[in-house]
Amino acid sequence: MEKKYKLFINGVWVDSEDGSSIDVINPATGEKITEVSQASQNQVNAAVDAAREAFDRGPWSRMAPAERSNLLLKVAERIENKLQEYATIESMISGKTIKQSSNYDMPYIVDNIRYMAGTARNFEGKALKEYVPEGASTIRRDPIGVVAAITPWNYPLMEVIWRAIAAISVGNTVVVKPASLTPVTTLMLASDLEAVGLPKGVFNVIVGPGSSVGEQLAKNKKVDMIAFTGSTEVGKRLMELGSSTLKKVSLELGGKAPFIVFDDADVEAAVQGAVVGGLVNNGEDCANSTRYYIHENIYSKFLDALLRELRKVKIGNPLDETVDMGPLISESHRERVESYIRKGIEEGGKLTYGGKRPLSKGFYLEPTVIETDNNSSVIVQEEIFGPVWTVLKFKDYDEVIEKANDVIYGLGASVWTKDITRAIRATRDLSFATVWINEHVPVPSEMPWPSYKQSGSGSSLSTYGLEEYTYVKHVYFDISGATRKSWYYQVYGQK
Repeated sequence: MEKKYKLFINGVWVDSEDGSSIDVINPATGEKITEVSQASQNQVNAAVDAAREAFDRGPWSRMAPAERSNLLLKVAERIENKLQEYATIESMISGKTIKQSSNYDMPYIVDNIRYMAGTARNFEGKALKEYVPEGASTIRRDPIGVVAAITPWNYPLMEVIWRAIAAISVGNTVVVKPASLTPVTTLMLASDLEAVGLPKGVFNVIVGPGSSVGEQLAKNKKVDMIAFTGSTEVGKRLMELGSSTLKKVSLELGGKAPFIVFDDADVEAAVQGAVVGGLVNNGEDCANSTRYYIHENIYSKFLDALLRELRKVKIGNPLDETVDMGPLISESHRERVESYIRKGIEEGGKLTYGGKRPLSKGFYLEPTVIETDNNSSVIVQEEIFGPVWTVLKFKDYDEVIEKANDVIYGLGASVWTKDITRAIRATRDLSFATVWINEHVPVPSEMPWPSYKQSGSGSSLSTYGLEEYTYVKHVYFDISGATRKSWYYQVYGQK
């Protein structure tokens, strides 16, 4: 890893204008591992200007889709060839386990890019057809323009792919502001895009606090769209900032996923899914299972098995292939998560497992299970974004659906049952944008990752995710050849 990383603006690597930088900390040790230049106000504007120029006058937006696709395929190949390097650095800066980075995140990212590169070559719309007697209509999709992609720390590279690479695949240009805690792999991606010949100004990377750099980027009048992944509160703020110029805003925000286990479910399968669903990405995942609703007939059996499996979870150095769970991202975030544990107990919850700091060095926290019967409690209602799970009993279908839906979020949910009729009813009745049956977490590149309620707006992945970065344009052709069309009398003259 380099001693210091620069910003990437208009195809050039530049230091901070005023010499300021941001330290990147390894959450497994609490020690500095590198630093990154911090963008000044002038550099934020310069990045937007470069993206604007590249979109308005450069070749990218008018390039044949196959040309853009071929370039992105080369990028996917470069990442694949350096997969272990990317995975190692991703784990070092985020704390996620190397098992996840190398076996899931990076291969999935490569697949995401290849899917986007192929799909962007073949957007489908209505065929040219006569919907009125004298004319024919068709649909085309045009890129929106300059996209501000503001990405989170929990999936540093993946969210840049979902946001920025999706945007440029259909002809937009982007300014990426990665999270200040984890910008390194985004800058590595910029280097690989440069290496394959991406035109200057198409992909720019600036780094700095959201409260200054992010807000300035969102307010810039030359930005046409904001694509953000992060907290619901920040998403609301970005909508407010973009409203002055009516920017398009695509948001993937918080989640509070219910994990519903009926009494006919395969309990052992559900327990395995519960551990994985709750600990994916160290629990720092907007879709991780956090609210376990267990039918009263199997509650004790499920809970006993869950605790049995949690005792097997190995916590430690995320670069160790045998480790199941690494540290949380920062000391301040760990303290925030711990504050929710205290709130849960204060509200009458029973701390059944975990809640401690297992290691003296780094930002580690044990997986934590709190039993409660209060669906209105803070720990059930608010996104904790850590390995803290609530476990609640339910008696019947209507009760659990009502409780599961009783949150402001609507991202993901899972249902565990052998009853296909009940499973299908649940997919209809749950107000969540993704519902898994007897599984929790998988989202193929071909399927959308959308949002309901205050979990955001729009989609990532799939054709729907790429369409997010386009305008729909109706094109009308007169096919009569007449000087005066038959309907003109409605405005002036006579029939």
